[in-house]
Amino acid sequence: MKRLLTNNVALTLASAALFAVGVVLSIEHRNFQWLSRFGALIICTGIIVLARPSILGTDIKFHVGMAETGLSHLDREHYKQIGEPVPDWVIEDERSRTAVGWLGPLLCLIGTGTNGFAELLNKCFGY
Repeated sequence: MKRLLTNNVALTLASAALFAVGVVLSIEHRNFQWLSRFGALIICTGIIVLARPSILGTDIKFHVGMAETGLSHLDREHYKQIGEPVPDWVIEDERSRTAVGWLGPLLCLIGTGTNGFAELLNKCFGY
């Protein structure tokens, strides 16, 4: 379960699927309150994305400049230049930075906009 809750791609696809289901149900039932409700579920997905470091039980790491390359120890390029494989924890830290830095806030913003304004589409479509 932890693996699913920390997968940025799966949660983004789930949000897109929730949006699509909301649109389909809204058109089928001729009421965009369905899309508004699914917008609330998208917000929940965004919150789960934002909680990625907490779910994993790890903090986002601080950058430390390395003397060999002058790059951060969190930079994949550092490991390429010194000829070592990129550690798994560096990749996980990148994914957590993506989740907290822009993906989670973006999903929350889209969900909030959908939740707040979707039923205004009822007037546009004459429902």
